[in-house]
Amino acid sequence: MKRISVILLILVFLCGCQKSTAKLLEELGYSEEDITLIESLSEENQARFLESYDEELLELIKLQDFKEEKIDEYLKYRGDLEDEKLIEMVNNGMINDDNHSKLKELYASEYYVPRKEKLYLQYLDSCNDVRSMMEIVNTGRYRDLYTDIETTDVSKKELMLVNKYYQLPADYVPDELVDVEAALGRGQLQKEVYEAYKPLYEEAKKLGYDLTIVSSYRSYDYQYGLYNKYLQSDPQEVVDTYSARPGHSEHQSGLCMDVTIPGYSLDNFYKSDASKWLAENCYRFGFIIRYPEDKTDITGYQGEPWQLRYLGKAVAEDVYKCGITYDEYYACFVE
Repeated sequence: MKRISVILLILVFLCGCQKSTAKLLEELGYSEEDITLIESLSEENQARFLESYDEELLELIKLQDFKEEKIDEYLKYRGDLEDEKLIEMVNNGMINDDNHSKLKELYASEYYVPRKEKLYLQYLDSCNDVRSMMEIVNTGRYRDLYTDIETTDVSKKELMLVNKYYQLPADYVPDELVDVEAALGRGQLQKEVYEAYKPLYEEAKKLGYDLTIVSSYRSYDYQYGLYNKYLQSDPQEVVDTYSARPGHSEHQSGLCMDVTIPGYSLDNFYKSDASKWLAENCYRFGFIIRYPEDKTDITGYQGEPWQLRYLGKAVAEDVYKCGITYDEYYACFVE
């Protein structure tokens, strides 16, 4: 839009010279609709607009819920939020000097999930770290483990989520389970998972890492027996840190496996070079390390560098590059 001397226009406006506000705005190229909106403002706010010809201010004025009496607050916090959200927050008294920077971070985050907005706002004022708060809300960790349990959506296939809030039915058995060749280990996996694992195994072997699958598909009944066996030696709150309750095990999905190499058990696999290689490379074959050591507060399990979970190459790479758990990835990008 063409400009003329701001000083001249202000003088004309303030001194009540011949040209009206409408005439000045018309000469600047404003539409009749815009001029009507600007003229609906008080003289003070008309003058404010003419001082800067602020196009962003005009966009605010155009919004349905704009309230002129709150214009100072809009201008004070403008730039921290999108216009629609800014007006909503100001109109409802939800933004102030203490929280506006947190709100800006919240709404700008790539991990913001609109349907969880009420929960974010509930915890926002008391949180010290907005990102950590979002991670907790996104993954449901604001509530106790094994509460408000939902049935896993198996129609999402390799992207299904199984954790302490999502449970597989007791009678769920994956389609196309195939036997693992003796040379690669033991058990069964979904066919697609097994085919994706073979090239990972071959590349690892070329590097001197002779991976062996020590656990793969487990039925609901098998997990039931295993979990209750652990309960005979440890209290439930301890068992829950290293074993899934029946129906909540990734193994029942047929999408994951535990691996190790000769000379290492699962307990000390993290010390091996193979463990480090898997952590940095398994995504290239469609897998992630399902329970990272530094995310135990989110996954609810001790770190398990030996457990590979299949997601497909595109999603596995995305999860790896984001550096987040699949629990949060699912909430943000799949659910």
